[in-house]
Amino acid sequence: MLPRARRPPLSIRLPRRAFSARSSAAAATTATSTPATPLRLLIVEADDRAGRERLTSAGCTTASDTFAALLSRICPEDHELRLSYCHPADSVQELAEVGELSRFDGVVWTGSSLTIHEDKPEVTRQIELARRCFQAAVPQYGSCWGLQISAAAAGIPCEPNPRGREHGIARGIALTRSGRRHPMFDGCLQTFDGCAAHTDHVAASWAAAPVCRPGVEAEVLASNDFTPVQGLAVRIDGGEFWSVQYHPELDLGEIARLMRLPASRSLLVEQGEYSSE
Repeated sequence: MLPRARRPPLSIRLPRRAFSARSSAAAATTATSTPATPLRLLIVEADDRAGRERLTSAGCTTASDTFAALLSRICPEDHELRLSYCHPADSVQELAEVGELSRFDGVVWTGSSLTIHEDKPEVTRQIELARRCFQAAVPQYGSCWGLQISAAAAGIPCEPNPRGREHGIARGIALTRSGRRHPMFDGCLQTFDGCAAHTDHVAASWAAAPVCRPGVEAEVLASNDFTPVQGLAVRIDGGEFWSVQYHPELDLGEIARLMRLPASRSLLVEQGEYSSE
């Protein structure tokens, strides 16, 4: 097990605007014991149906169920958590059923077995959804695939990591100067380890010289020797997207179960992490 002091905090901090007017209302009504303020979150299950079936057949939990359990644990006591779900990789109809995005206080993006730089509908529908969320100024948070979605929506290049798959524990994740000031990492160690399972990442060439197109602001918040962008904050059209490349929502048991997936085992053997499956 990881030393307790070095484990990443199991917390998700959406941009503060997610709780703006509703938080004020909750504070004003707590003293009178009125009902809890609704906290409406949309969980975007980013895996396609085949990916979800591979997870469950290996004894893993789907990414959306993992996030739902975590959000239920960390929801503020004066808020009533109301979760909605969307599976944009499955069909166009899923996007239509999301409805008006402004009704949500925040959007949470899960990980995915898809490949961000492939030009196919399962991917492009998700990039378009992220852009719609930016336009609606709905705060977004994501891990792993979520970080890559935020980058793709902003025109930031992603690519296969030339070092291969970062799987198991991402070691030595260090906050950048921007990360040390950012509220998402408030109370976090400046260097820590985190659960990880990814092959793609934000291009190292962009991370070395992070220039964005007009109207886009982006800050690298964390990195390690394996993956140059482990944390990212993107702002477009008044909307914000905070994300991490590692998986703070996973525990060591879930990461171990992910090793049952044949694709994970074969990739790690191929890159020399293990001698055989």
